[in-house]
Amino acid sequence: MGISLKTHKILWGKSGNKCSFPDCKIDLVMDESETDDPSVVGEEAHIVARKKNGPRGISNLTKEQRDKYNNLILLCSVHHKVIDDQETTYTIELLKQYKKEHENWINQNLSIDKIKERDDIVYAGYIDRIIELADINSWKGWTSYIFGGGSPSMRNTTIDNLRKVIEFILSRVWPKRYSKLETAIINFKNITNDFLSVFNEYAENERPSNRNEKEYMVYTEKFYKIREWDTERYNKLLSKYEYHCLLVEDLLLEMTRAINHIFDLVRLYIFPSFRMNEGVLLIEIGPFMDLSWRTYRTEYKENELENLYPGLRKFMEIRENRDQSRGKDISEDYFPKTY
Repeated sequence: MGISLKTHKILWGKSGNKCSFPDCKIDLVMDESETDDPSVVGEEAHIVARKKNGPRGISNLTKEQRDKYNNLILLCSVHHKVIDDQETTYTIELLKQYKKEHENWINQNLSIDKIKERDDIVYAGYIDRIIELADINSWKGWTSYIFGGGSPSMRNTTIDNLRKVIEFILSRVWPKRYSKLETAIINFKNITNDFLSVFNEYAENERPSNRNEKEYMVYTEKFYKIREWDTERYNKLLSKYEYHCLLVEDLLLEMTRAINHIFDLVRLYIFPSFRMNEGVLLIEIGPFMDLSWRTYRTEYKENELENLYPGLRKFMEIRENRDQSRGKDISEDYFPKTY
């Protein structure tokens, strides 16, 4: 899992964005200039190494515990290298002492906006939970089942977790500090809701070989396959099936744009280096006629940021104008019939 966004925020907040090594206290976020954004020069050092063969790595701490706040100390790059090169000098106990003394100094000497810090930690916790439920760290992997083979499919556990994402976002108490971030998160919830609704329109479950199996695939029903041959009906159903599959794919492309937009805002408001190593979410589509798979980057364009996802009907109309799209046109099949 790595270090969570919430842990990042707590560590940097309590450290006052300064190196925790005695008598250093260098600012670890350099001010922006007229031509450049702020530069992050701080490093989150592990007191007990992430791996057992690393500095001070012999410990009973679990892999998860090694990435928690209590096992991290904020340092400049110079002092991070010093403590790891001289691990017999800079012991676990000594580094914990440095951390405690530094945070006490921050509390006594710096004026910290405690309310903003609290709000940022709330947002960070929300983002961490969304990342977990939507399986963001395996995004290209699980979404390839939607884009692969011309028949969208998902594991039942993925569907269940996406439903949990919707409920989680719907039930949030918002700090109301960053309205654009809150709007972006709700936007993701709205797309996810329509994505599941459309996918479930023609979904059929795989029959588990063992009734006790808790995980199975949910496929898109190939409803164009008819028992008695009727060319006109077959072609009509096939066209409807292809439209459905491409709509599901387009909604997942929109979900990807929405998550990338959320992460941009997290970097803007909460934590500038958030997911800089991982980069933006990508999707993989294929196989094409030449049996290749192609990787795509999809994001909102500048003129789309004010309105974002406009609802299912309008999205059907405008989706082909997005940076990536799979289908076009509006179908009334997905809306309640009025008489």
